Amino acid sequence: TSSIGAELAGDKDETKRRLSKFSIPVPDGEIVQSEEEALEAFQEIGAPVVVKPLDGRQGKGVSLNLSTAEEVINAFRQAQEYSRNVLIEELFEGKNYRVLVIDGKMVAASERFPCYVTGDGRHTIAELIEIENQNPLRGEGHEKPLTKIKFSPILLVSMEKEGWKLEDTPAAGEQVMLCAGMNLSTGGTARDVTDEVHGSVKILCERAARLINLDICGVDLVLKDISAPMPKEKGGVIEINSGPGLTM
Repeated sequence: TSSIGAELAGDKDETKRRLSKFSIPVPDGEIVQSEEEALEAFQEIGAPVVVKPLDGRQGKGVSLNLSTAEEVINAFRQAQEYSRNVLIEELFEGKNYRVLVIDGKMVAASERFPCYVTGDGRHTIAELIEIENQNPLRGEGHEKPLTKIKFSPILLVSMEKEGWKLEDTPAAGEQVMLCAGMNLSTGGTARDVTDEVHGSVKILCERAARLINLDICGVDLVLKDISAPMPKEKGGVIEINSGPGLTM
């Protein structure tokens, strides 16, 4: 893998600039280094926004669907724990996908889902998380297909936004979203959609990998439907990964 390509993919803003130059749709965004700059970017872009470390990885420090100044400030502080430079960008609405491109060809795709637990009417959310973490598919880091759910500040803020607390007991069958992020490293899950990818989406992802000069590349997309033609707006590439997790 090209060291220059890996460095470029690690700089989310420069990656977007290069992709946009070659007509690959990406969300608008700004790099900020202070709370004042974060608020200015939020006001300029307009709600809802995403806040994430400029050179972060594994979904750490990423906050989605922020609509108030207070949410943006809190998310900015969490993102700065991982990077001095923070990216504020518009939120593409739709389903979250990871497309794997190897040696210039798309080989697999998955739809990613946020971290959640399902109520049984008896256990609290904290207890349900502990039960889910006993799932043999979940482990520490990347040792298993899925990652154990961590009681992180972002998880607690996301739950509160949805109206939940750890001591609440959801009804049987009720799903509780714990974290808006879709990354497997933050407890999310995925399903195989390789056979559903539309030809135009496949071509776009292969082009993106070539533009960043990566022989192994994870292209993260937000689209309404990966089986439909590539939309001209409100959807596109949100990130490029030079070391994509393959377990999904």
